[in-house]
Amino acid sequence: MPLNSKSSKWLYIIIVLILCGAAIGMWYFKQGKKPALASFREAQVNYTAHEGIMGTRTTLTLPDSTEILLNGNSTLLVPDNYAQTHVLLLDGEAWISTKHAIKLVTNILTITNTAPVSFRIRCFEAQQGATAYLGSGTIQVAKSYHSTTDNQAETLGIGNMVLANKEIDLMEKETYQPAELDHWLKGELAFSKVPFMNAMHTLEEWYGTEIYVDGDVSGLPVVDGSFPNQSLEKVLQSMQKSMSFSYHFKGDRVKLKVK
Repeated sequence: MPLNSKSSKWLYIIIVLILCGAAIGMWYFKQGKKPALASFREAQVNYTAHEGIMGTRTTLTLPDSTEILLNGNSTLLVPDNYAQTHVLLLDGEAWISTKHAIKLVTNILTITNTAPVSFRIRCFEAQQGATAYLGSGTIQVAKSYHSTTDNQAETLGIGNMVLANKEIDLMEKETYQPAELDHWLKGELAFSKVPFMNAMHTLEEWYGTEIYVDGDVSGLPVVDGSFPNQSLEKVLQSMQKSMSFSYHFKGDRVKLKVK
């Protein structure tokens, strides 16, 4: 039944109100969203934010020659007084190599050193877990928050790592295979007859993102191949040549649908 002019007018008003309400809601959402590591920022200090691009890695060199490999969906905050304090804030994942004594702060772990060092740290503010792997030198790793059970720092040497979980107030020193860290650092991503979902979990870890899979993966073949220093999108495009799925990037996540 065609709408009369009065009905059309009311329909138009309702649509306008809905759109206005959505716009206002989005504005309030953005206003209420806190900046990364807000509680760890110093008052009266300005920070330069370096943002990692989704599905890729970004290389940075700070004025003091500190080198940083920043993973996707990660934010490195460099204060204006960095030359004096040598303090960095990180929300996400990065590899850091420095000749200087620095202090790297995340919401779960704080890392310090007194001599040249390199390490990998993964700690997203939206998650409860964190890991730190030593590449070279020696670092001290401590909780960034006050613990009611243990506030002692751990000293890491070659082959050492730390696992932490803020929800259960846990920080443990472990060992790992340095070759695994070396592959990650060099971007030597490779699969050999790996089940599809296992490969997706590896990609999540490798690129610091979340991949949501919709559909039945039982019919998909195992994943084979090497993808040296490729972006996540390039890897998925290569996999599509032998597998039937579609995907799209949505914010800091990947939505994948098996056909």
